[in-house]
Amino acid sequence: MMKTRKLAHAAILAAGFLATPLFVAACPANVNKPFNSGPLDAHGFFSEWIVDQNGVALQVCTDSVDGLGNPPPCFFDPVEPGNALSEALGRGGEAFHYLADNAFTTDGTAPLDAVIVMGVETAFLSPEVTAGFQTQFQRLRTRINVAAVGYYKVETPWGNKTYRVDTLLRPGGGQSRMEISEPIDISFNANSVVPGLVAPFLVATNRGSVDPTQYIGDGLTPTTVTGSPCGDNFIRVTATGLDGVTPIPISRTAPTNVYTSRTFTVQGKLAPVADVPLAIGATYYTRSAGNDVVTVLAEGSTSSSQLANATVEINGVAANLTKESHRYYGNVPMPSQVTLPATVTVTAADPGIPSTPNTKTSALRDLVTISSAEARCSGSGTNKSCLLTVNAQSSDDGSGMDGAPELKVQHNNTSLTNGSASFTTAALPAAVTVVSTKGGVASRPVTVINQ
Repeated sequence: MMKTRKLAHAAILAAGFLATPLFVAACPANVNKPFNSGPLDAHGFFSEWIVDQNGVALQVCTDSVDGLGNPPPCFFDPVEPGNALSEALGRGGEAFHYLADNAFTTDGTAPLDAVIVMGVETAFLSPEVTAGFQTQFQRLRTRINVAAVGYYKVETPWGNKTYRVDTLLRPGGGQSRMEISEPIDISFNANSVVPGLVAPFLVATNRGSVDPTQYIGDGLTPTTVTGSPCGDNFIRVTATGLDGVTPIPISRTAPTNVYTSRTFTVQGKLAPVADVPLAIGATYYTRSAGNDVVTVLAEGSTSSSQLANATVEINGVAANLTKESHRYYGNVPMPSQVTLPATVTVTAADPGIPSTPNTKTSALRDLVTISSAEARCSGSGTNKSCLLTVNAQSSDDGSGMDGAPELKVQHNNTSLTNGSASFTTAALPAAVTVVSTKGGVASRPVTVINQ
């Protein structure tokens, strides 16, 4: 009986997937993308490689013309004389998988002086190279001197952020102070899918004198780049006064309140072999009248060959995922009376490029959807009171042998009845989160409808 059931399961998987209209060909919102970090290197300190969703795989670079970390092609701290570990590693405390800089000074009557640093760094957080103090992290550092108070919108290849400057800082006390100064360093582990900050990585269009089959830039030559998810391969600053309207003349070229810099310096050494890029976006099931369908959404490489492919394994049976650009998807109909697994496994491969298959596992949950979260409030201050009503649904209709999932509002552990819950609260949350006993989680901002 078990053999027959498994064969029936395989036959349904082989029959193909239901249509999944969740992916579109148009470029999505221009946001950073995750990258994969590889296993620890032979010394056990840092990832042997990192690879972004453009398929750009990089290793830590300790190559330079003089061996002392002076580019081209890579900047790094030189070996610490007499330090056995530093000598074995061939480097000092700081070295990079990837590094890009964009520095510029504008020519308007209210000029900017800016330095944007983007990178993936390996370092030792100790005065000397010492085992146990190693770390690896992404870096996005924005430093801009301005000449007028106002709002400054800074666009990077992966997104944008607006800064408000109320006071001008004058140099003094030997300090290098800047009105806009935001350092963001986010550490990550080996063998993981890393939420992107400066990924996909930028690649120089002019790589100077270095071999383009080995390096993505020489760390020295000013150049345009590629790599942005939506082609925004620049740094752009838009400046307006504190009224949010009046242009600040940061440039002499119209529009004078906008300045775009397309010149970067880039360094990075290509890794010979890395895993195929893979990031699982979602794995959830839908149950309707006892029929189960498992949905899988994943992203691979934007530059993989036509041989790139991905499969999903459910209850020991594998099925191909549909490929659309760098995305993979599938709706897998499940046979009745089969217990859904706690996890599903996705494997991506690309025999058309030097790479190794990449396998990731993801929890299988129901899909929770919050259709509305609305509040009606009365009173003010300490006397303010709000009636918050939340409507949500699970993709599991309860027709399975294990019954219906229970949905609760996380804010105060209130259960939903027939998909709805209402309660009075003095402290109105900005958003509500609904959790399911089948694992699904969803959040939605609260709308106050009587303001």
